[in-house]
Amino acid sequence: MYRAHTILSTRATLAVALLLVPAAFVYASESTDLPAGPPEYSMPAFCFAPGTPPDVVARASERAGRLYEKSSLTPPSTLKFEIANRWSYTATDGGGLSQGDPTTLTWSVVPDGTSIGSGVGEPAGPSNLRAFLNGIYGDEAAWLAVFQQVFDRWSELTGITYVYEPSDDGATLSGLGGALGLRGDIRIGGHSIDGSYGILAYNYYPNNGDMVIDTSDSFYNDTSSNSLKLRNTVAHEHGHGLGLAHSCPISQTKLMEPYLTTLFDGPQHDDILATNRSYGDRFEDNDTSGAAAPLGTFGSTTEANLSIDDNTDTDVYGFIVDAGAAVDATITPMGATYLSGPQNGDGSCSAGTNYNSLIVQDIEVRVLDMNGSTVLAAADLNGVGQPEVLDDIALSSGAGTYYVEITGDATDVAQLYRLSMTVSPSNQIFTDGLESGGTETWSSSVP
Repeated sequence: MYRAHTILSTRATLAVALLLVPAAFVYASESTDLPAGPPEYSMPAFCFAPGTPPDVVARASERAGRLYEKSSLTPPSTLKFEIANRWSYTATDGGGLSQGDPTTLTWSVVPDGTSIGSGVGEPAGPSNLRAFLNGIYGDEAAWLAVFQQVFDRWSELTGITYVYEPSDDGATLSGLGGALGLRGDIRIGGHSIDGSYGILAYNYYPNNGDMVIDTSDSFYNDTSSNSLKLRNTVAHEHGHGLGLAHSCPISQTKLMEPYLTTLFDGPQHDDILATNRSYGDRFEDNDTSGAAAPLGTFGSTTEANLSIDDNTDTDVYGFIVDAGAAVDATITPMGATYLSGPQNGDGSCSAGTNYNSLIVQDIEVRVLDMNGSTVLAAADLNGVGQPEVLDDIALSSGAGTYYVEITGDATDVAQLYRLSMTVSPSNQIFTDGLESGGTETWSSSVP
């Protein structure tokens, strides 16, 4: 069952407490009927503002059931970030998508007048998002650029490619699914939800990425820091649209915490780790030398927020050198120890348990010859959480494309890492590994 998520704020803080409950238990004046639409989209997630009476929350949580269904992506003994599900089909990719697969998502903004149902107990009504944002930004190009920045950042950090779909047929915003040239996989609309500084927006889990923004909320009038309030709201809500649930406790270190914050900009370490587990890193799918991610020609380069997303993932990178070159390659695990846990069924946050994302997989690095298979050098000397280093590896087959290959171990959990490489003239002048130097070095090698 797919459920929507919402964000709330207060006038003093950007705060949200999320709970899955039937719509009738949020606003007593609403009907007890669930919103119309396909059954899998009829149970939204609701937010309670700080100060909501405990008995109201208790009554709602009693009827809510489980907070969300954990999928096979989230064995609780290993994965501390909170994944509910991921996209299994899109308009571009078709079906069959699963854990670690790179994914293409289209996104569109619905025309004003598009019908939006009662997602979180608010009255159903037509979308007026375009007019609302035009009133703040002056023209469509300006606010579309804000949304594009959000999707560009998620793309930089994950194996997701986003494509803006300028067409949207205005069909009811109810999880119809994307159709190329007709509507996006992710459809964004807005109407009045509850006025200023209450519910900011809500979103549905895959394979429904629809987002509804509160267009009666003056919260969005603040466009300071490059519209950080709007960007972090959209980035958080789209996190749910990628299949992420809320992550606790409240420490203002994770985008997907139930309380929105503007102390940072966009996805943080835990959010990146979770989405890399689901979709791989930005270079996916580069599991073989034939599909190697091209790094091109460089003197030195560093690529961060890469990942081995499971126990079968292999990452291969191609790089181009002139004759007589050598390469240094260092792979460094990325991570930290932090508290992580799920949101409770009553909307409060669990205290979480310590999770050390640095010591997940024991990673190995290899340099491959131009044929993409011959191993020129390999390093797997250090333990989990420690860097592996290859220094001055002669690329003796001449000018062309060589490869760096990275693998993990049998641990079925995502490990973030950083890859640093330097290409320079080789110090090795013979294929047997002798380095340049004085005649003493050469003569000592003669029998």
